[in-house]
Amino acid sequence: MNVRRLIITVVIVLLLGTLFTAGFHSLAAAQKASKTASNEKNVNELSPEMVGERANELLSGINDSIASVKRYDKEMAGASAEDRLVLQLQIYQMRIRIIDDIHQLADALLELEKTGSQPELREQVEDILARVTPGLWFHIDRFRGEINKIRARRIEAKAEERFAVENEVANFTRRLDTFYEKSLAHITKMEQIGMDVKEARENFIQLLYDRADELSGRLELALVRIDALETQLKEIPDDTNVFMLLVTAKKGLDTNTAGMDVILELMETLELDTAVYRAQLLTATRDISSGLLGTGMAINLLGTTLKKVAGWLVDSGPGYLLKLLLFVGILFVFRFAKRVVRRGLEKAIDASDLNLSQLARRMIISTASNLVMLFGILVALSQLGISLGPLLAGLGVAGFVIGFALQDTLGNFAAGMMILLYRPYDMGDLIDVGDVFGKVDKMSLVSTSLLTLDNQLFVVPNSKIWGDVIKNVTAQDTRRVDMVFGISYSDDIPKAESILEDILKSHDKVLDTPESMVRLHTLGASSVDFVVRPWVKVDDYWDVYWDVTRTVKLRFDEEGVSIPFPQRDVHVYNQNLLAGEAT
Repeated sequence: MNVRRLIITVVIVLLLGTLFTAGFHSLAAAQKASKTASNEKNVNELSPEMVGERANELLSGINDSIASVKRYDKEMAGASAEDRLVLQLQIYQMRIRIIDDIHQLADALLELEKTGSQPELREQVEDILARVTPGLWFHIDRFRGEINKIRARRIEAKAEERFAVENEVANFTRRLDTFYEKSLAHITKMEQIGMDVKEARENFIQLLYDRADELSGRLELALVRIDALETQLKEIPDDTNVFMLLVTAKKGLDTNTAGMDVILELMETLELDTAVYRAQLLTATRDISSGLLGTGMAINLLGTTLKKVAGWLVDSGPGYLLKLLLFVGILFVFRFAKRVVRRGLEKAIDASDLNLSQLARRMIISTASNLVMLFGILVALSQLGISLGPLLAGLGVAGFVIGFALQDTLGNFAAGMMILLYRPYDMGDLIDVGDVFGKVDKMSLVSTSLLTLDNQLFVVPNSKIWGDVIKNVTAQDTRRVDMVFGISYSDDIPKAESILEDILKSHDKVLDTPESMVRLHTLGASSVDFVVRPWVKVDDYWDVYWDVTRTVKLRFDEEGVSIPFPQRDVHVYNQNLLAGEAT
């Protein structure tokens, strides 16, 4: 319950602080704009005499403000902590007022010089502007030092105290940003009245770059810190200290992004390159308008990128182009070498006495040629500067992981190697494996593709083939055709036997050796059956089977030999007649 109350309280404080800050900035901006417009109107509309009086009033006001600042500085020594904060704010406001009055004095000088030379007033104004410039640098360094001291206190403070310290950092950061803005306005005013601002501009640009680099580092640190705290909060959602630290870190990120935005706007006013800083600011804020739409960051990034690409092309382009040409050339050479190796292996295997199957032949040629191409790719990659050691090591680790994950595939691979070694079938063989009957179309180390007699394609894993019975119908050169023909019980058996033998002898595709067989085989229920078994070449099997079957039917019809069909005698008994005979 205490944790929930604390969280609700912190959220309410953050909301009120945000609303108050936004309202304060809006009111301050409106007052500033109104005051500036009023002052410009007063100076522009006054007569020369009145402008001169206004200049005297401004000089008198500047002197009074300087005296007040000195008095407040003396009071700071013995003031309490609360009074010191009040005095610091008053001194800050007084110094800003002094700078504004000095700039209005410069405007009055320009108005008076329209009617005539004002050497005394110009000397005074230039002297004041020149003396203010190093003072601005001094106060910028002082504010940065004060902010660093506060940050040191924040590190030592407890988690629940750090948010208050971070608010103090934010207040001093806004004052520091105001001095950066006043510095640019001051240099601009010096330039308007004709003073030499080269040294002042260079010093201010260096201050801007120093501040941008500092904020860049703080943004990176803030993002890392926020990510770490969010991870901790997910693990321990009820940790109050982590929650407070996360709120403080996000407050610090907002402070630094606001400061970076101010600095970058000043740098862009001076036409300095801010693309890198804008990209980082865009990453930190996730706000497209702060980087792309508001300042034309996309154009800057595009221009910078094009410059870098052009520089890279000039410096490194020729070398990389040569490497690329060498890479392509090596691949082309090894591709040619792959073809040469393939053709050479084909001729060598054909000329050798090795009794290799077509499957083994294709596998050897394909593996060797692919290894040549793989070696060529590795050589080409080495020419691009890619280290082959880590690559090969990575491939080895990947191969181990993949091999462990694909155990079934490795089983198929091993079965494929056994099939190649023992050669139970070859390309074009008609086989019956894995409940599939068809012709071997192609084979890899993983699977075998079969085309059935009706032209269906089946891909059977090698492990299923090698682990089962393999029936190779076309493994031998010759094959016996087994046929059965039946005649009626009333037909002449020697005549039928003579007809069958004559048919086999007259067929040109029936082999003489081994000798064909015609034998009376069985006495069936409806017929007397002969087995007819001629030997033929494997390719002639179905031609002989179909021709002999057709010829037998025709010859039996011519010779009056009947081919019976199954029949059964049915005897009908009259029950009444049987009963009468019984009596």
